[in-house]
Amino acid sequence: MYCPRSNTPLEPLLVGGITVFTSAQGAVFFDNSQIFKFSSPELKHGQVLLKYLSEYSESEYDVSLRINCPKCKKVVMMRRFFSPLKVVEIDECPSCAGIWLDSGELAKIHENHLTPKARKLLAHEMATNHGFVTIKPPASRFMPTNKNKSAHETTVENLVRLALLSL
Repeated sequence: MYCPRSNTPLEPLLVGGITVFTSAQGAVFFDNSQIFKFSSPELKHGQVLLKYLSEYSESEYDVSLRINCPKCKKVVMMRRFFSPLKVVEIDECPSCAGIWLDSGELAKIHENHLTPKARKLLAHEMATNHGFVTIKPPASRFMPTNKNKSAHETTVENLVRLALLSL
C-alpha cells in the first residue's frame, strides 16, 4: 500500500497484536473498525501509537483535498467528522471502511475524546434541540447567575466550551 498524499510506501506497524500502516509523514491507515482500539486516550494501544507518531513532524499537505483509499486504490475516500464535536475531519473508504488519519489527527482525537456519559449527554442535547447545542451567555456581574445548575447543564456547557476552543 502507498500513502495517498505522498505516494510513498506505507510501513506496517504492529501495536498490541494489531497491524496498522504508517506513512513517513506521520499519517496512519486503519482497517475496518481498528480505529476504535486506538481512539481513546485511556487505551494502551492509542497511547503507544500516538507516541510513535509524535516522532514525525506534521506534514505540509493540503488535507482538504480528497484522496484515494490506500487499500482500494480506485475508490475516493469520503470526508466526515470523527465525533459529534466536529473537530477532526477524517477520510473513510466507502468500500472497505478503512480510515486514513493525517499527521496530528490522532492527537486531536485524543484531546477531544468524549467519555460515554458525555457522548450520551451531547447526543441528547443535540436531539432535543434539532441538532443544535444551546450556548448560554457568559456570566457577568450585570447578569444574575443561577448557582443551582444541574450536572447535565454543566456538562453540556463544558462540551460546548471545549468544541469552541478546538476551532
